[in-house]
Amino acid sequence: MSATDQAQPHARRIGPWFLKILSRIPWVRTITGRESELLRHYLWKYRRLVGLGLLSLVIVDVLEVLPPIFLKEAVDVVSESRATDYFLKLAGAYLLVSFLQGLCRYGWRMFLIRSSMFAGRDLREKYATHLFKMPASFFDKRRIGDLMSLATNDVEAVRMAMGAGLLTLADALFYFITVPIAMFWLSPKLTLLAFLPLPIVPWLVARNEREIHSRFEKVQESFGKISAMAQEGLGGVRVIKSFATEDRSLGRFRAAGEEFIRLNMRLARVQTAFGPTLDFTMSLGLVLLLFVGGESVIGNAVTLGTFVAFQRYIQKMVWPMAALGMAFSYYQRALASSRRLNEVLDLSTDVPETEAPQLPVVAESSAPQGRFKTSGGIELRGLSFRFPGTQAEVLREISLTIEPGERIAVVGAIGSGKSALLSLFPRLYPVERGMLLIDGIDVNHWKLSELRRQVGFVAQDVFLFSETITENVAYGIQDWVERSAQPVTIEEATQLASIHEDVLGLKGAYETRLGERGVNLSGGQKQRITIARAIAKQPPILILDDALSSVDVATEETILKNLRSRPGRNTEVIAAHRISTVKDADRILVLDQGEIRQQGTHQVLMGDRRGAYRRYYDQQRKREDFESFVENYGGSHGEEKRP
Repeated sequence: MSATDQAQPHARRIGPWFLKILSRIPWVRTITGRESELLRHYLWKYRRLVGLGLLSLVIVDVLEVLPPIFLKEAVDVVSESRATDYFLKLAGAYLLVSFLQGLCRYGWRMFLIRSSMFAGRDLREKYATHLFKMPASFFDKRRIGDLMSLATNDVEAVRMAMGAGLLTLADALFYFITVPIAMFWLSPKLTLLAFLPLPIVPWLVARNEREIHSRFEKVQESFGKISAMAQEGLGGVRVIKSFATEDRSLGRFRAAGEEFIRLNMRLARVQTAFGPTLDFTMSLGLVLLLFVGGESVIGNAVTLGTFVAFQRYIQKMVWPMAALGMAFSYYQRALASSRRLNEVLDLSTDVPETEAPQLPVVAESSAPQGRFKTSGGIELRGLSFRFPGTQAEVLREISLTIEPGERIAVVGAIGSGKSALLSLFPRLYPVERGMLLIDGIDVNHWKLSELRRQVGFVAQDVFLFSETITENVAYGIQDWVERSAQPVTIEEATQLASIHEDVLGLKGAYETRLGERGVNLSGGQKQRITIARAIAKQPPILILDDALSSVDVATEETILKNLRSRPGRNTEVIAAHRISTVKDADRILVLDQGEIRQQGTHQVLMGDRRGAYRRYYDQQRKREDFESFVENYGGSHGEEKRP
């Protein structure tokens, strides 16, 4: 066996032990660990810009060594009464060095800061892309303000570590390499004397590492709470005003702001003390230099110029000490923010995209680019469902076949599972395989974008964007290219949704810009615009989750009649509380505690006097009769009091 072969087992035995020992060192663990993965990724991705920036910085720091040497030579020329024309050469050299430094400073600013900007852009895009891939269950548990804080403050903390943090750290390290070499070249004795206090620095760094990291995490969490509180307060400002609770809301916001200040001050006490402590450490070296170096000058052991140059070099070493503290702070902030970001980025969706999507065999000939359009057939096979993270079943063993073109209505008490059932058709929540099929294909085998293109979904929670009515209605149209072709499609959709006349009555008609969540419209108008938005893309399957609750009965009947005649109409599934909404459906499902208790037409279900549907109908009629009585009684009572 060769010597090389004999050495390999020994190296293999030493390797793991060496790595294990290294992994126990805190700063090595943080550099190579999960928390710093984002920084390492973007440093490598933009390694060319980072490399050019660091090269420019190296040139600046190498040239920074020369001015004190020029000063030394100038002082020695004066003290030794040498030829004064030497001053011109020194001045020219000084001017050239300054010019080159200026160019290189511009270079590292352009390269390093640009790389950090690109990294911030990419990280925001990665974060936003991840959020849009997350299912509805993710947003059910997260506050929007916290997610906004991650997209702003935490992403910015990572970006700053790549820009200003990397810059100050590299600058400090290059100073530690170049300046001591120049000092040692001038006088080894004075160099060792000046750097005598340096061993204190690692101790100071280790002492502050944990405090800065933990305190910055608490600051970011506090900022997330403020963002969430501000978002909720502004979104619910009308509720706050209607209940006259402005003072209470302001008090809560003020308390959160004071807590944010308190946590920032705790962080600032550690950060601000770190730099001055390092400065003081280097000043001890200057004090020693004055005592010992001054005596050496008097004894002619070193020249006066050397002493002056040393004093300048020690002053220059104050900056890398402060820069080391700044870089350390940037890095700890980035680690804390990376951990918070990774908590979200590491989450996987429970509604994954299929690797082998399937599509119906028949494609609609008029669809652009051969895009598929389903016939609208839906089949449920023993469908059971529970919301992610919960144990209680919301839907239990539901089996149902919906024929293409059929209108199915779903009724039931609050909490019976209507909204949960309807939200599964576009696969907003995970569905177990084999339980829900569209056109004979399991929804888990559909490409998500294609599946949701087939479904027009109108949820209970009406949401409109702060854009024009035109842009809101056309939001779901995928192949909306020529602006001249938009108004025709949009107008047809608004007419079907019985909102066209209301839109024309607005000052700007279809170009009217809506306020936050459509605040300048009534509840019924907002619902009808969302229905028009779903109709505009002409989906084969239309899902209305109690989407007519805010319109009057006459308008409701008009919309339902229009939906029957809409172009490309196929299947409709409508959940509602009012019997008037569902009575003309082809089939009515009665849900109770997640199970189908009855199904049939309005006439068939009304024939079962002991059935849940008949009880539901009688209760609603009694409530409507009582409301009508109160309204009529109030009117007649008011008339009697008139003079």
